[in-house]
Amino acid sequence: MRTNTKYIDIYTQIKYDIESGKYPINEKLPQGRLLAEQFNVSELTITKAINLLVQEGYIVRRRGSGSFVKNFKHSSITKFSPLTGSTALHNGEVTSTIIGFSTEAPTQYIADKLNVDKESLVYKIIRMRTIKNVPSIIEYTWMPLEIIPGLTTKELETSIYRYIHKSLNLTIKSAHIKVAGVRPSILEKAYLKLNDTDFLMQTKQIGYLDDGRIFEFSIASHIPSEFDFETVLIANEHD
Repeated sequence: MRTNTKYIDIYTQIKYDIESGKYPINEKLPQGRLLAEQFNVSELTITKAINLLVQEGYIVRRRGSGSFVKNFKHSSITKFSPLTGSTALHNGEVTSTIIGFSTEAPTQYIADKLNVDKESLVYKIIRMRTIKNVPSIIEYTWMPLEIIPGLTTKELETSIYRYIHKSLNLTIKSAHIKVAGVRPSILEKAYLKLNDTDFLMQTKQIGYLDDGRIFEFSIASHIPSEFDFETVLIANEHD
C-alpha cells in the first residue's frame, strides 16, 4: 500500500468486500482494532477509511453497537447534478465571477470534510454564479492542492470540473449532498441583491473521485427560483 493513501486502499478493499457480499447488508463489520490488525495499520487509518464508506452510504454507525453495512443497493438519481457542475447542468448559460481565490491551511471543520490534515494546503474559492444573466448562486469551495494541483483563475471562470476531467485525467464518481433553507449572509445579500427577509436553498456537498479520495467540499447558496432538486430512489430488482 502507498504510505500516504493507505486509508484509500483499505476503503477500496472494504467497499469491494461489501459489494461482493463478503459483508452482507445489515451485518456488523469487525471492530476497528481487528481491521487494523488485518491491514497492519493504525486504528486512525481504519477510521479514515470507514468515514469514507459512511459518507458514501455503504456503512452506518450505531452508537454503542458498531458499524453495519447499509442497503447500498438503493441508489439515487438527482436532477441537481453534482458530477457535471453548474455549467453543464444549465447548458452553458452560466458565468462565474470570482469573489475570492486563495491557498491556505484549512480550519479543523474543513480538514474533517476533506479528510486531510490541518497542516496541508487547500484552495478556498468563492464565486458568484450567474444563470441567464441572473445572479443566482454564491459558491464556497475548498479543494486539496495535493489532489487538484495547478488550479488558476482561468478554470474558476469557466469549469473546474472540466479541468479535473480533461487536464488532470481524474474521474469524478459521486457526491454526498445535504440541502437546507437558510437566510442570506451579508456577502450573499450584497451580491445576490437580497434583504434580511429573503431565504436561500443551501447545498453542502462532498465530492469523491473514483478512487475514493475526496476532492471537494462546497457550500452553495441558491436563490429559490433557480434551484431545482429532484431525487428518485430506484430499488434493486432483487429486493
